[in-house]
Amino acid sequence: MTTTASRPAAVWLFAGGPMQRRAAEAIRRRGFVLILTDGNDACVLRPLADEFVHLNTFGTDENIEKGKELAERYDIRAVLTAGADCHETVASVAQSLGLHGINPAISRLCRFKYETREVLTKAGIPQPRFAVVNTFADAQAALAGIGLPAALKATDNSGSRGFSRIEKAEDLTEEAFELARSFGTTGKIIVEELLIPVEGEIAEQSVETVWYDGTMTWLNWVDRLFRKDFAFVEHPWRDEEDPYQEISWAVELAHVNPAVHAEDVRKEVEALIERAGKAIGMGNEKGGHILKADIMLTTRGPMILELTPRLSGGWDSSYSTPARGADVVEGALALALGEPFTDELRTSSFMCAAKPAFSAVLAQVEPGARDCIGREFAGGTGDDRGSAIAAAAAALAVGRFLK
Repeated sequence: MTTTASRPAAVWLFAGGPMQRRAAEAIRRRGFVLILTDGNDACVLRPLADEFVHLNTFGTDENIEKGKELAERYDIRAVLTAGADCHETVASVAQSLGLHGINPAISRLCRFKYETREVLTKAGIPQPRFAVVNTFADAQAALAGIGLPAALKATDNSGSRGFSRIEKAEDLTEEAFELARSFGTTGKIIVEELLIPVEGEIAEQSVETVWYDGTMTWLNWVDRLFRKDFAFVEHPWRDEEDPYQEISWAVELAHVNPAVHAEDVRKEVEALIERAGKAIGMGNEKGGHILKADIMLTTRGPMILELTPRLSGGWDSSYSTPARGADVVEGALALALGEPFTDELRTSSFMCAAKPAFSAVLAQVEPGARDCIGREFAGGTGDDRGSAIAAAAAALAVGRFLK
């Protein structure tokens, strides 16, 4: 790897958990020094780091300051994360270092769900009715206007942390309000219309896209399975006791890669994401960027749940897509380095092979879990959805977790 003067070339990775391992290995494989930031000084990837930075990955200002010092010792070529929610910090640090990256204003907009909702609503893109409130009394008033069923959400979090389903007015308790507020950073919560999923098929998906010089390219989508969704796929416990029967309906339990839906549904989702991406400013960004969208197929048509300028978590980008032959993490690293989105890069990193046709990831979840935190995962592949789920279940049964 070339150097600038006496400074070795480096790439700065944010978050050092198991789902970032592929990114760390890709950085080292290219010959770069690996700078790693994580708030946990015992994170699993610390041994791979050439330079470890023990800072909160959401601490934008302190990481920008640290970047000034690091830039004196390293020729930092890119800043990135994969499958972690610190994309606003990544965008801000990249901008401060004069590196390729997404506009931090877009990243911030995506981080705060209510800001995304506001922008998409103004753009005429269907969104659930919602209100952002500061107090429990405000939440009660908002619920009266929005109607039932509804949901309480944190303003800036993921993994269903702080989520509560409100079926009747009595479900809106001060405890539920404080739970939602405790998982955000703004002191506010979101009261939102509860979307009604379509019947007869898996309703939630994650979609990954690349935007290059303002033009979107669809990459892949996966079906996200919750407790009720196992009715639509073959699984090895169909005639046995359901291992997920004690788990909240809101906890994601698995995903199957790729998603399986009618082509007209896929095209409708693709058009929706393109409209939403342009609404938040992706059409004005130069170079290559990842945009992930979480989707629900509802009785009112596809709805965007969340937009995020990073690769998927939940082992989509770090296991199930690579298991099908697409090294999307390597592709995202190339884009972060400012490399063009050529046909060669698309073919080598972003296109899945014909075999195996499907991959699946299943979660091991503690009974009674209300959110997606603390799960462990196992994966498997197969020629169809059922065999991929069965392979993942077999790995889960013996504790062969993804690391």
